[in-house]
Amino acid sequence: MALQPVKRGLDAIARDLFAPFLDGSFGAPEWRLVGWDAEQGLCLTLESDGGRVLIELEERNERLDCYARTAVFNVCARRQPPDAEMTAADRDLVERVLAVVRRREAGLRFPARAAAERKTVVREVLVERLLMREGGDQYYVNAYVGCMIGCPFCYVIDRADFSRRLEGLPHVPWGDYLDVKVNAAEVLRREVVGAGRGIVRMSPILTDPYQPVERKYRITRQCLEVLLDTDLAPVVLTRAPRILDDLELLRRFRRRLIGFSVPTDQDRYRQIFEPGADPIDERLEALRRLHAAGIPTFAVIQPVLPMNAERMIECVAPFVRAVRLDRLYVGERVRHLYDRNGLSEFATDEYAAATIARLTEGFRARGVQVDSFDDLSPLVDP
Repeated sequence: MALQPVKRGLDAIARDLFAPFLDGSFGAPEWRLVGWDAEQGLCLTLESDGGRVLIELEERNERLDCYARTAVFNVCARRQPPDAEMTAADRDLVERVLAVVRRREAGLRFPARAAAERKTVVREVLVERLLMREGGDQYYVNAYVGCMIGCPFCYVIDRADFSRRLEGLPHVPWGDYLDVKVNAAEVLRREVVGAGRGIVRMSPILTDPYQPVERKYRITRQCLEVLLDTDLAPVVLTRAPRILDDLELLRRFRRRLIGFSVPTDQDRYRQIFEPGADPIDERLEALRRLHAAGIPTFAVIQPVLPMNAERMIECVAPFVRAVRLDRLYVGERVRHLYDRNGLSEFATDEYAAATIARLTEGFRARGVQVDSFDDLSPLVDP
């Protein structure tokens, strides 16, 4: 007998903690709430006439650097875009937010986590919110929560598990669980009314929009179909060539941008670090086909895994407008993979910096923009 979709309790938990920001009682009229989320830890985005600040709450962990700690949380805070330096007004805001969090976190209840009954857990869930505002005219949408591709270096692993802990869900290894938002299109259709012109990211931070189960559920496709009748441009980033299932749909958008995560040019390294992901050559072929169809494309080379930088440039540059380059974060999680496979020389910050420099020079020489993607508008509307 099929199980009925489950209504998640995560938003109710976040609403209780964030109540002063949601009901207007925070007492800082110069700061406006842009958005909030709870799927990868708890986060708030606030803005004033002077700028925008993202504040993220993750599980307290003395080993990790952060802006501050409370009894329950590591608190990370940064000005948007991320490279901007925090101002005195920003820091004053964060201190005031910290005071609220410290008062209210005592009311958090962490249910006991039952043991997982199955090795792989796929839940059908009902959600109340889908279109998350990042600030300005930029939004993001997660059609799923969790990722069956399960790259072991993903920095969101601990944050996503902390969100599951808040709901009392069992601990299941990253790559073995997925929440399917079966009412996503219905919710999105309601939320886009009056949204105006903007950009909607669908990207593999918390999930890949083209999970293997996308061919069963078609949640991402349904969301794209909703966006087609709006002035919101989808920016899709994936590791999965199955995005080509939606090629004809993507061609119908007036404004769109499609990207692939390609952290190495050699599949033998992909098999070590991304064993659940599609082969590199298949991703490159998908990029080629999207480009040939007239769809603007980009690539994210993050983390810079072992690679031949010159070959990477030759394989990617002809088919993309821009690339993003970045190093490996939370590298201790996969250090054993480097050591076990005789690749320790590629696990250093020096290797990452040198490779990024070579890639930057090579892509720019080929006319490809090297971009942080903090503002996607120039790529969507060049």
